[in-house]
Amino acid sequence: MEGWYHSSTLESQIKSTYSGEKRSESHLEYRSQMGKSRASKGLLLPPRAAPNESEARREKWLADAAAGFVNPTPANKLYYSVILNALWPARHGIPGPVLSEKDIRAAVDAYRSQKGGVPYKDPFRRMRELQGDEGFTSIRKEGTRYQLQSLDVSQKKEPRAKPSKAEWKKIKEKYGYRCASCGAQEPDAKLSPDHKVPRSRNGSNDFGNWQPLCEQCNNIKSNACRGCTLNCQVCSWAFPEEYKQLIIGDDNKELVRRAADKLKVPQSDLVNTILREYFNKA
Repeated sequence: MEGWYHSSTLESQIKSTYSGEKRSESHLEYRSQMGKSRASKGLLLPPRAAPNESEARREKWLADAAAGFVNPTPANKLYYSVILNALWPARHGIPGPVLSEKDIRAAVDAYRSQKGGVPYKDPFRRMRELQGDEGFTSIRKEGTRYQLQSLDVSQKKEPRAKPSKAEWKKIKEKYGYRCASCGAQEPDAKLSPDHKVPRSRNGSNDFGNWQPLCEQCNNIKSNACRGCTLNCQVCSWAFPEEYKQLIIGDDNKELVRRAADKLKVPQSDLVNTILREYFNKA
């Protein structure tokens, strides 16, 4: 292996390959960031304090929004309505007022207080669901401030769902009541249903797209999938029974680090180039 990455042929190939891949990855990253910015982030606009829509129009828009929520949980739908009412208060135009995170939390907590409830733990999860699953991409965020900038509503995602009790039993039986990733078994580990291909990557609620994961693996997979643009069909998190997570020994990691530093390329690109060179010769 050491002889490979010191060869002038491989060095030239790595630099050539890297330059092409870097342009491609940068383009993908740019497209991903643009998609995210359309969904939630953007510069806030000057609020229109004077109404540019009638109060009847405002009430109808809010009622139509509430009627169209796809989240199946009644409580979440109520929180969505509270947030939208705060973002477009009575006798105010669009773009709506600029609200801080403190303002959003105060609106939700005021509603809960009326119902005798305690302060809400995470109102911003409901905000993210509004911007994402519910299609209210016109709610823009700049730093820690929010604003409803238009009345447009984008296409909603397929409603979040869980397998039925009968399906969940079959899924766990299929995997031997073990976590599909680490193998932890019930009752020592609490298993929960996970979409192999995430909903954010157009994964379905079909039976074949479910797997059981323990809490720890579920959290790690969620973080790994966030913002990922790689192919889900060859992912070790989506299909752990087919694509095992690769473990590189400590000595090999150090050799890769030294070679990558010398060639001034990312370590992952170096490893991929070495593997391609090896399999092309096989």
